[in-house]
This record gives sequence, structure tokens and C-alpha cells, in this order.
Amino acid sequence: MEQSVVRNSDLIDTLQRYADLFTFAPIGYVVLGQDSRVDDANRAAAEALGWPRSWIVGQLFSRWIVGSDLGRFLDFLHDACRSEKVVSGEFRIEDRHGRLRDVRFDAAAMMVRETHDEDAEDSDRPPAPARRCQLAIVDMKRGAPAASDTNALRDELAHVARLNACGEMATALAHELSQPLGAIALYCNASVRTIREGKADPERLAASLEKAADAAMHASCTIRGLRSFLSKSDSSVELLPLNDVIRDGAQMAAAYAKKRRTRIELRLDDTLPTVRANRTHLQQVLLNLLQNSIDAMQDLEPERRRVVITSDRFDTFTVRVTVADFGPGMTETQRRRAFEPFYTTKKNGMGVGLPISRMIIESYGGRLWAPRGVRRGATLSFTLPAHEHY
Repeated sequence: MEQSVVRNSDLIDTLQRYADLFTFAPIGYVVLGQDSRVDDANRAAAEALGWPRSWIVGQLFSRWIVGSDLGRFLDFLHDACRSEKVVSGEFRIEDRHGRLRDVRFDAAAMMVRETHDEDAEDSDRPPAPARRCQLAIVDMKRGAPAASDTNALRDELAHVARLNACGEMATALAHELSQPLGAIALYCNASVRTIREGKADPERLAASLEKAADAAMHASCTIRGLRSFLSKSDSSVELLPLNDVIRDGAQMAAAYAKKRRTRIELRLDDTLPTVRANRTHLQQVLLNLLQNSIDAMQDLEPERRRVVITSDRFDTFTVRVTVADFGPGMTETQRRRAFEPFYTTKKNGMGVGLPISRMIIESYGGRLWAPRGVRRGATLSFTLPAHEHY
């Protein structure tokens, strides 16, 4: 109980740190679409430009760029929204009072962002993808911020959430390991007994040892997968076959599902292109969605507890993963509030799993939402950019 309280406290603290980073950072930050329209701005950026944050959002950031730098800035923004690395450039901006400042922009692509308006969430038709980036405004007279703070906090937040998820699955994981370990002991003891009694049949002995080796391999794979999932060091982004990630995520949830007598079914499109993301982050999202679905069906008869994971081509630019269950579903209020931090319908839930999952998916250019109008159970879908169109 004490460990759970400490883990939950760490998660709340990390989430708050992530939420505060953008708003209260001493360096100006803005989130821009590739047309330079401002999606968000923090307090330091508002102070540098001389306008309230509420007014800046929705404006074209290019209005603050000195005219002679405008063409170069638009080219810079176009490249920044597509680059896999941080892009930097020096420009001049003019604030509300006509003061000129020499600044450096450090821009990190947020890849593709898809609209979260109500019409989009109520439809299976994807909105047109629009690229965006997060841009740091560094006053050349004041120096630069610490590098990669936002990505570092995202990774830290995701890591603590994974620890929390595995804490919830501890009993199921212990059961999953006890079976192969028990089998190893059984086969080895039987082999030793037959040898000591002088009744050893080489073929039967070999068969028993092969079964023990298989059980050891199963336990080893379980532990290795868990260690990889909990690792904090690997945040590399790579090209991934999405279906392989789905299978890995389903395998990680298998013990949890088995303990709760729930079936996981896969309906995967084998023609999908690769996606660019971190494998562990995507596994984390899938595990969170699967846990939610499994938990939602515990009041049903075991034979009706079923989660279906589907992968398909959403449109020319994106691929989609859908996790659907056959539980009681969500009310309209629950659907609208599902991604609010700390909102939960679980007795012992914290309400951070879905907000963190959405943050992860959006950081790789995707969208995570709960469609309206599902006839039975709850359905959550996420999309990611197809690499061939990235």
C-alpha cells in the first residue's frame, strides 16, 4: 500500500511538472502550424510579443517577423515541421510596441496533428493532416534554454506511467511467471528421479528436458519484455511495423487478460506501411487501452468478455488502430471527459492513463479519440502517419 501511494504521488508530481513546463518556462514557447498559425503560446512568449496569450492563439506568427526575414522564416518553418532533428535559425521580430529583437528559433517537429473538434471526433472520416512544430524563442542577449526539456519530461512522465501500469498488473505477472517456473521444477525433478532409480529412458528424458527448456524460455521472454517495457533509457524513434507492436502489446496484456478471463482478438491488416515512433511508447498506449477495456467488462459473464484490436488503413496518409470492448460503454459525459487529466470512473483509478496516451500519440503525429455513436461497449482509436507519406 505504501509503495502504491509513493508511485501515485510520483506520477502526479511528474504530470504537474509536464503541465507547468510549457506555461511557466522562462523561455518563450509557441506551437505553430506549418502556415505559422499559433496553436498555443506560453507566458514568456506572450510577454516577448506584447500581447495576451488568449489573443496570440489563432494569429499568424509571421506577423511578428520583420519583413526582410519573412521569406526565410517561412522556409525555416516548412523545414522545421518536417525535420527529425531540432532546427535553428536567427531572425528579427517586432513586438506590439515596435521594438526589434534579435532572436534564435529552436524548432522541434511535432509531426502531424489532426483536428480534435467535435465533428472530427464523431466521424470515422479523418481530418486533413496538418504539420506543426514547437518553437523556442531565444533572445540572443539572454542565452539559450536547456536542450530537449520537453521531450525529456514526456519520456519521464511516460516512464512513471509504465511503472504504475505494471504495479496494477503485478499479480497477473507473478502468476504468469509462476507457471513456467513451476513447470521447470516439475520436469527437472522428474528427470532426476528417473536417473537415480536407474530407469532413465534417453528419449523420455530428452523430452522432459526440452519441455523444461521451453518453460525457461517462456519465463525469460516474459522477464526480458518486462525489463524492456520498464526501461527508462531507450527513447529512440525508429521505423516500426505497426502490427508487430500490436502483437507485442497484446502479449504483454495476455497475463492480465487471462487472470480476468478475457479474450483478446487481433484483426490486423498485413498490408500496412511502417510508422515512425518509439516502440515502448506505442506498447504503453496499447497496454493502457487494453487494461481499460478488460477492467470495464468485469461485471459481464466470462464468455462475453472480449477485446478486439483492429489495424487498418485510415486514409492515404494515416494508419489506424482500434481497441473495442463489449462492456457497458461510455456515457456522453464520460466520452467528452475521457482525456481530462485526473478524470476517472475507476474506484482506484488516477485518471492519467488516457491523457498520457494521447500525449504520446500526438507527439508522433497522430490522434487518439473516443468515437461517438458506438452501438455496444467502448471503442478508442488512434492514428499515426504512414511513413511513406511522412
